[in-house]
Amino acid sequence: MKKTSDTKKVFIIGGGLSGVLVAVYLAGQNNGAEIVLVEKVPEKLGRGVAYQQDFINQPLNVVAGSMSLYEDVPDDFVKWLKANSFRYSNLISEINPSSFVPRKIFGDYVTETLKEAHRTYPGKFQIIIDEAVCISKKAEGHSVLMASGIEHYADHVVLALGNFPPGDIAAVTEEIRQGGSYFSNSWTDEIYRDLTGDEEILLIGSGLTAIDVVLGLHVRNFRGRVTMVSRRGKLPLPHFFSDESFVWTLPYRLPPLDLLKAVRQTIKSHPGLHWSLIVDALRAYVPEIWSFWNLSEKKIFLKRLRPFWEISRHRIPAESLALLTRLQQADKLRMVRGEVLELKRSHAGFEAIYRNGSARENAFFDKIINCTGPESNYRKIKFPIIDHLILDYKVVPDPLNLGIVCDADGKITNEDGHPIDGLWCIGPMRKAVLWETTALREIRSQARRLAKDIGS
Repeated sequence: MKKTSDTKKVFIIGGGLSGVLVAVYLAGQNNGAEIVLVEKVPEKLGRGVAYQQDFINQPLNVVAGSMSLYEDVPDDFVKWLKANSFRYSNLISEINPSSFVPRKIFGDYVTETLKEAHRTYPGKFQIIIDEAVCISKKAEGHSVLMASGIEHYADHVVLALGNFPPGDIAAVTEEIRQGGSYFSNSWTDEIYRDLTGDEEILLIGSGLTAIDVVLGLHVRNFRGRVTMVSRRGKLPLPHFFSDESFVWTLPYRLPPLDLLKAVRQTIKSHPGLHWSLIVDALRAYVPEIWSFWNLSEKKIFLKRLRPFWEISRHRIPAESLALLTRLQQADKLRMVRGEVLELKRSHAGFEAIYRNGSARENAFFDKIINCTGPESNYRKIKFPIIDHLILDYKVVPDPLNLGIVCDADGKITNEDGHPIDGLWCIGPMRKAVLWETTALREIRSQARRLAKDIGS
């Protein structure tokens, strides 16, 4: 349908956390704009892949007190939890700001916030279950073609596509992909199907995604052994809670290795402070630091420092680490520092040849699960909307394959560096310009600013 009025229309593609936040903040402005939120999979509306209904044993990696959807109401999630505690007495024993609650519960909070906004502004807020397959530039705004054949026109299109499944490592051949025991995407219950309980399972990666898989196996009474292979062979570090804080006073415009030295020296010179407080205090300055670095410096960070940043910045509950430690002590979890070099089919499943430190080893596995993290190389992503962005809008993937070229406010630019009027992105698509852009804190701030920019 063509645009028939002067009312501003905003079309949000993606109904996960990012899309919901943009919609809720736009609706809250009550400025008369028409809002359309589209999601392909009904079960993912408000939940995405991270907060699904059956994630009752996978805890959030951030405490409840930091999980409000509203920047100006920081205790909103905790208040909601307390008001709804009777629904979750079998899942959480107590509720306080430092609780790590199951992901499913946070998904309930997001979906119910969305429903409330939808009820409050019924004439201006529409939710569509369909797939957006093509975006086209028009004389006035953009058209969005749906898989159903319906065409929508909008002044603004917001791409809230979330994280894409991991890309396969080089060792994964077509033969490995076939057969059902190799899983390229860990965010599915398929990985737990047909478990006998005593398998040998290989996880490629040892970050937060891999931890969630191990927790999922544990609650299913898995008795076999898990081997994690990653570049550094390190587990994420645990959260630390303190009423103390730290404020950086050094110049933030330092090259990566100099900044690392400054961080280490600062930790050393403050023996009374836990190191995590000093690392966390850098978070607010990450966009400034990242934008200051040139391409070569960013490459140095990605090659040499990224694993250390990720295990120290993206931490897990202490209870989760305690479980992982017990599994290691019982020889049920093995950490390998190296990389998978080759995978072969065998009579029992797979043979993996991998580098372990300086040694070359092989082992046999019943299942292999890719936990390397989301694919951010948009040249490799097979997704209709992405194809049209690159071909028709001349949108450019960034040279480090972290996302697409846009500005810090999410305005997508073309190959000439010019902003495309009315075309926005939020969340992981901004990684190339912000680096840290996948956690609620960053996405919430982006959504609020984006809604203000669009609504003004």
